[in-house]
Order: sequence, then C-alpha cells, then structure tokens
Amino acid sequence: MELFSKHAPVWTTAHGVRMSGWDVISEFTHKVLPGAMKESTATYHVVRILFVRPDVAVVNVHQRPVDLDGRPLPELPEGRPVYVLAREEEGDEGEWRIVAAQNTQVKTA
Repeated sequence: MELFSKHAPVWTTAHGVRMSGWDVISEFTHKVLPGAMKESTATYHVVRILFVRPDVAVVNVHQRPVDLDGRPLPELPEGRPVYVLAREEEGDEGEWRIVAAQNTQVKTA
C-alpha cells in the first residue's frame, strides 16, 4: 500500500471490483491478498511507460503467477495491469505513487 497515493486513489481489480480511496483499497487488500497469495505470488514486468506529462505516467505491466520459489504457474491466469502514477511532491525529489490502477485477467492456457 506504500505505493498508492494517499489522495483518493482508484483501483479496479481483475474481477471488476472498483474501489476508491486509500482506506478502502487498504482494507480490501489486507483482507483478500494474504489468503490469495498464501501459496503463490507474481512477477511483474514493465512492458511500456508512457509519460503523459513529466509528473504523470501510464505503465503497462505483464503479471505472471509464480510459486513461492519463483517457478511459473501456467495453470493460473496472468494479469495485464495498467497503472497511472503521479509524482507527488514530498521533499525535493517527489515520490511516484499509484493514483489509478486497473487489472485485466488473461487466460493463457
């Protein structure tokens, strides 16, 4: 959750559940992800970054499920998340945070 903006982020899951607000997204992920990720995790490969402005980027990702040792799990669906990141001014540098995200489940088998 440290990657999400505290300023009203929006997230739509791979199953179409839309959530708005850091607290709502945090509650959902803390409730659902520990069970869902108990025996597996995922790798994330950035496919493309499009800078809409110097402080806003759209990021396309290829998400692959893997077991806890990093071996691919081809029987599980992959994901194709899209993240919108914005640079939020915190100190001199500014931090990139997710302001909107949407995941699409892709069945590859």
